[in-house]
Amino acid sequence: MPVTLDSELVQLSRPSIISAALDILDRYGLADMTMRRVATSLSVAPGALYWHVANKQALIHAIAEEIVRPLVPGDGDNTSDFASPEDFAAALHRTLLAHRDGAEVVSAALAQPGSELLSALLADLRALLTSVSTSPHASDEREADVAAETVVHFILGATMLEQSRTQFAAATALGDSDAAPADAAPGSHSIITEGVAMILRGFNSPE
Repeated sequence: MPVTLDSELVQLSRPSIISAALDILDRYGLADMTMRRVATSLSVAPGALYWHVANKQALIHAIAEEIVRPLVPGDGDNTSDFASPEDFAAALHRTLLAHRDGAEVVSAALAQPGSELLSALLADLRALLTSVSTSPHASDEREADVAAETVVHFILGATMLEQSRTQFAAATALGDSDAAPADAAPGSHSIITEGVAMILRGFNSPE
């Protein structure tokens, strides 16, 4: 007997949809994380999802929020769990790597107009930058904004390249059974660490 829309709505919730979508993302990647595939995994009709998530863009933003949840204070809490901007940057990198196409998903969410997630990430990092720096730049709100956004953009771009290299290496290895396992992104962690340090040196300089 076919499942009716009403019974589907009883089974569904926004958290269950996000969880199913995140599972598909980790298994198959962003390109295959379609609304239809999410609905199939939940054994409901695709139309039932739209009672909880407006469209795929909204779903991507919700998944991105779930991915970076460990980094962003919730419920109006303006305190940070990180001791320094470097700690925050390292945690963002690890968080993005924890999910397949994590950097691409978060980038797509942050690019959406009026993204509250982007505002929250930048506010947290900006607060860290101004709290630990003794540079004159720290008192300039515009320069602190630029520094925070530059760090976030750098990490997103570098991590997206890192994940693309990893997937390319995996696909190449599958096609060549004699190929030795390859390090898809040699030294990527140190490159990101050094790149962030370079940005922060510029922000913290006395000139």
